[in-house]
Amino acid sequence: MKSDDIYNAVTDLRDDQIQAGEQKLRPARPAYFRRLGAIAAVLAVVILAGAGAGPRLVASLRGQDPAAQNAGQANTDPAGNGWPNSPVGGGSLTPYSLAQASYPKMAPYPNEMDYEKDGRFDSEAYDAARAAWTESRRALSPETDYTVGLDAYLRSAVPALMTGAGEENRAVSPLNIYMALAMLAETTAGESRQELLELLNVSDLPALRERCKALWQSNYCDDGRLTSLLAASLWLRDDMRYHRDTVATLASDYYSSVFNGKMGDAAYNEALHNWMNEQTGGLLADQIQGINLEPQTVLALVTTIYYKAAWVDEFWKTESKTFHSPAAAQTCEFMKQTDISEFYRGDGFAAAGKDLLGGGTMYFLLPDEGLTPEDLLGREEVLSFLTDEAGRESTSHQRSFVTLEVPKFDVNSQLNLRDSLNALGIEAVFNGARADFSPLTGSVDSPIVLTRAQHGARLMVDEKGVTGAAYTFLAADGVAEPGELEEVELTLDRPFLFVVTNHEGLPLFLGTVRNPTT
Repeated sequence: MKSDDIYNAVTDLRDDQIQAGEQKLRPARPAYFRRLGAIAAVLAVVILAGAGAGPRLVASLRGQDPAAQNAGQANTDPAGNGWPNSPVGGGSLTPYSLAQASYPKMAPYPNEMDYEKDGRFDSEAYDAARAAWTESRRALSPETDYTVGLDAYLRSAVPALMTGAGEENRAVSPLNIYMALAMLAETTAGESRQELLELLNVSDLPALRERCKALWQSNYCDDGRLTSLLAASLWLRDDMRYHRDTVATLASDYYSSVFNGKMGDAAYNEALHNWMNEQTGGLLADQIQGINLEPQTVLALVTTIYYKAAWVDEFWKTESKTFHSPAAAQTCEFMKQTDISEFYRGDGFAAAGKDLLGGGTMYFLLPDEGLTPEDLLGREEVLSFLTDEAGRESTSHQRSFVTLEVPKFDVNSQLNLRDSLNALGIEAVFNGARADFSPLTGSVDSPIVLTRAQHGARLMVDEKGVTGAAYTFLAADGVAEPGELEEVELTLDRPFLFVVTNHEGLPLFLGTVRNPTT
C-alpha cells in the first residue's frame, strides 16, 4: 500500500473537529482533596490501562457516547470521522478536551466503630457494608499478575534513577516512569519502540497493555481507608494531524484524557498545569509551574497516581535528636515507636518496615557505618530488597521488638530522565535520525524526537502517615533533519559578519561585530 493510501486511510484530527470532539469534563475527584485523617501520598505520572471495573471515558473516542450506545445510535461529528459530538462542560480544560476519563466508584471501607450505638453493634448493617466493599474490591482484581516480568526493569531502573544525586535528596517513582514509557511505546515504532519494549521487558504491545491493565486494577483504590488514584493525559497541538487509531488506543486502552490546543499558548499551558495539579492535590505546584508546552512541541504525555494512607499504628513519641548529614550535623524531630515486627539484617545494612492501612508498608534501610546509600544501590541483595517481596523474604530476618526512630522529613527532588534513560538503553527516541513517531502522526516534515523527559517527586513522612507527589512529563518536538552529516564547530570568538533576512531571503539587516561589549 502506498504511503498516500495509508495516510488517507487514517482518520485525522483537525482544528474543525476539535469543537465536535469536545466532551463533558468528568467531575473533579472529590475524595482526596476533602478527606481529613490519613496523610496522603501522591506519586504522579503513571500511564495505566484498565477494563471491567477500571476507568471509562465519559464519551468514547471511537465514535459513540454512552447515551448514543443506549439508544443504539452512533453520535459522530458532521465530517463523519467518528469523533463524539457531546456538549462541553465548564472549566479551563473545557476548550481543549477531546475526551475525559471517569473512574470507578468504590463502596466505602466499613469502620466497625460506625456500627456501634448505645453499646450495641449492628452486625447486619456491618456485614452488608462489608460485603459491598468486598465486591467493589473484587471487581478491581486483575486477571493476570502484572508483577511477573517487572523485576528486570526495576533492577536496572532503580540504580540508574537514584545515582547522581550527590549530597541532595532524591525521590523517584519507578512504576510511574514505567507507565509513562509504556504510553510512549504506543506512539513510536521501529527502533524507538523496540528499545522501550526491551527496557519494559515485554515482547509486544498487546503484552504491555495487558500488564498495564493489571497494574491499574491492582493499584486503584478509593474506599476511604486507602486512596490510590491513577490518571493519564495526552496533549496534542491544534495545527497538526494525528492518526486517530493511535489516539483512540491511548484513550481507550490507557484511559488517557485527550486535549488539543495551541502549543506555547499561555491558556493551554494553564490547562496543563490545572490538570496536573488536580491529579496531584496541588502538592507539586511549584514544580508543575515550570512544565510548559513549547511552540515546537508536537505531543506531551503526562500521567499521575495519587496515594494516601495512614500508618496502621501511629508513632507514639517524638523528640529532638541529631541527624548527621554529609554537610553538617543538624537537630531534627524524630518519631519513635517500639513494636513487634520483622528486623532485617543484610550485607551492609539493617532494615525494618512499618505497615500502612490498606496493605502497604514503608521500609527503612540504614547503611552500616562507613557506607552510603549509593554504596548499597550497587548490591544485588539491596536491589532485591527494594524491588520485590521475594527479595525481602530472602534477606536474613527475624521477629523482634523493634524500636524504630525516624526523622520527620520532606524530600523534594527533580530529575532530568534523559541521562538515566540513555543509561538504560533508550537512545533512538532522542535522536532525530532514528526516532520514529509514525504511529501517532505523519503530518510533520521534520523529524519528531523526545526532547524533554522530566520526573519530579516529593515525599513527606510524619507521625500519621506518608504524603508525597511525583510526575513524569514526556514531550516530543519537531526538529530539523540532521541526516548523516559531518560534525563541525563554529566559535564566534573573533570579529564576524551577520545578516538578517526576511521570509523571502532578502537581507533586512547585515553588519559586522568586532567588539560584542560595546
